[in-house]
Amino acid sequence: MEDAWLPLRFSPYQREGIMKFTDTLKGIGAAAVIALAAAAPAKAADDGPLLVVSGPLSWPFFAAVKKGFDDAAEAYGLDYQYIAVTDTANMTSDYPRLLQQAISRDPKMLLVGEFFPDGMDPLIREATADGIPVLIHNSGQTLWEDNGSIGFVGEDPYQMGYKAGQIQADAGVKKGLCFNQVPGNPTVEERCNGYVAAMEEAGAETIYQTIGTGDATNPQAMTQAIKGTLQANPDIDGIYTLNAVPAMSALRAVDEVGRKGEIMIGTADLSNEALMAIKNGDLAFAMDQQPYLQGYLSMLIANQYLNYGLHPIGHVKTGPLVIDASNVDKTLEVNKAHGGVRGAS
Repeated sequence: MEDAWLPLRFSPYQREGIMKFTDTLKGIGAAAVIALAAAAPAKAADDGPLLVVSGPLSWPFFAAVKKGFDDAAEAYGLDYQYIAVTDTANMTSDYPRLLQQAISRDPKMLLVGEFFPDGMDPLIREATADGIPVLIHNSGQTLWEDNGSIGFVGEDPYQMGYKAGQIQADAGVKKGLCFNQVPGNPTVEERCNGYVAAMEEAGAETIYQTIGTGDATNPQAMTQAIKGTLQANPDIDGIYTLNAVPAMSALRAVDEVGRKGEIMIGTADLSNEALMAIKNGDLAFAMDQQPYLQGYLSMLIANQYLNYGLHPIGHVKTGPLVIDASNVDKTLEVNKAHGGVRGAS
């Protein structure tokens, strides 16, 4: 077909108009410009698979990331493979292994969540040095410029935590607990750093608590860990968790120590349960990094890069967006109509 060069899924009407326009331009040589724009910058668009190394789909958050990848891939006619761990017990060693396996397949492009830099960053550097285009999403905000990646799509983790700390400090919290369920992930750790900074600027105290990654999806273990900290520190009046699962554990822990309504609890990320807790007044807020956009925009950028050599310059921010009593109903409506888009299930 004479319009087969068109990379996007235009309607027949749009294709007809574009073809008429390019026919007009051919007389002045503009078709050469179109041919140049369609050239792939590193690897041919049909050379090797398009691979995504991202987070576990057992977490509602990453189910939304994958939905974004899926929807964009369908919109732009791309085939890709999503690669993730199925067991979170050994993520720090499993993710470098998965990334190494992906690189060995000589992909035309890699979309990577750089969750554990100690093991993953050297591999990303090797991939980019070998000419494999890499786009980082979700985790790796401070690393992408130095490891040769073309950009980053995701939250500003420090600001996610800083905004949470400001909200709690402004509400009068004097001693806050930041609970980290993924120690070793610098993005998650930056959220706590931002939270601590905002609280300390307001003259409040903070406590930092972690739990092993093997218990990152174990609500009971997290409930007991937070409960123990509350019992040892009865003056804690604020909690900030870094995911919706530990947020629910925090609510249970507060209830079990008999302090429901006395401790202000906020979280990063969403779940239906967390959204209902906001609606019911048990949870004060959730900091949304809009995971669907992380997947969708990453796949959009991959399409533009592979076809035209185009990509945004710098960090494409998807968060923080504050979800609280003022907008939680709208968020619930969207999630009901478009399941999984908000990272809540």
